[in-house]
Amino acid sequence: MSFSVFEIVIPGMLHGLNVLDDYVGHAASFSQSTGLSPTDILGARLAPDMLSFAEQIGVLCNKVEAHVAKLAQREPPEPVRTDPTYSALRARLAATTGFLKGLMPEDLAGAESHTFELSPPIVRGWFGGQDYITLLVLPDFYFHVATAHDILRHLGAPVGKRDYLGRLYQESGGDYS
Repeated sequence: MSFSVFEIVIPGMLHGLNVLDDYVGHAASFSQSTGLSPTDILGARLAPDMLSFAEQIGVLCNKVEAHVAKLAQREPPEPVRTDPTYSALRARLAATTGFLKGLMPEDLAGAESHTFELSPPIVRGWFGGQDYITLLVLPDFYFHVATAHDILRHLGAPVGKRDYLGRLYQESGGDYS
């Protein structure tokens, strides 16, 4: 059985965006239960040279749209600056989810065999489609989801692996538990 680029990329990204939306909810609840200000939570980072919790989400949404547009051989949307508020982050996640849901499998058909030019800051050069997807697009996506998770954990928020895995379901029926 073979998978299309659409099947490999889009469902996982939609799932990860839902996980991030849940994390924004966890962050808001954690703020209320601990008295930590939203600014402290949304501005938290794991190391001085890393993006904050809010920036992880905003940057991820911009990257998702840019990478997927590149795979679809379209002009990417302009990057969006997202205010570091719970409502703005949720709106940005919803907009990116809407962008992905507007795609059809045929939009990404053949992307695995295209060649993509990449420019700094991360990497410079030409990548074949399969390498672009498996060595950059997907690892980069999950890096930002995991880092947002880790920031919340570092602050002491009660999130764990089940939260990172998100709301799983089996196509054969029923919730995963």
